[in-house]
Amino acid sequence: MPNVSTVLTFLLAFGTGINLTSAAAPAHAGFHVQYPWSSRGANLPSRPELDEFHPFCREIVHNPQAYARSSRTFLSFSGHPGDLVTALYTRNRVPKKRDDFPHIILQDLPIQPSGQVCVNVTIPFETKLNEMGVMYFEAKDPATGKVQYFCTDVKMADTEALPEEHPAMCAAGNETLIPMPDEYL
Repeated sequence: MPNVSTVLTFLLAFGTGINLTSAAAPAHAGFHVQYPWSSRGANLPSRPELDEFHPFCREIVHNPQAYARSSRTFLSFSGHPGDLVTALYTRNRVPKKRDDFPHIILQDLPIQPSGQVCVNVTIPFETKLNEMGVMYFEAKDPATGKVQYFCTDVKMADTEALPEEHPAMCAAGNETLIPMPDEYL
């Protein structure tokens, strides 16, 4: 005999026209920068009578995050396995396009089968103490060329943030320790 909740779900889906096969299909997780934390958010709405302006890196929502300028630290991402991650940097606080990021931190690093990638990095170019800049992170689907990107503001500091001190963001073998937000959708 079928379970009562199964019958109710079926009747509700049938009555509202929901396709149960598409509802059960796995969602394609988006690209997320887990560390450093984001300092930029969605563009603010504008009044219709004003010209819309949408900054390339979106709106600044909080102060720059301190980032280790000369010692080993890490970058952590989640996304679709096989997508290629690139991280760039600029001293320009208002970049207008990807080409405004002249410094390469890492390029075309694949997201692991777990959907995570955490990588040790040491900034490969010279920075000054308290220098402010913007990091650009993109994930590219190598099959389609589709790109998703985020920016975050950083303030270069003599600080230390080691991956082994942040196991939820940088697990051994790039395994997921905590569920990412998209997994709840």
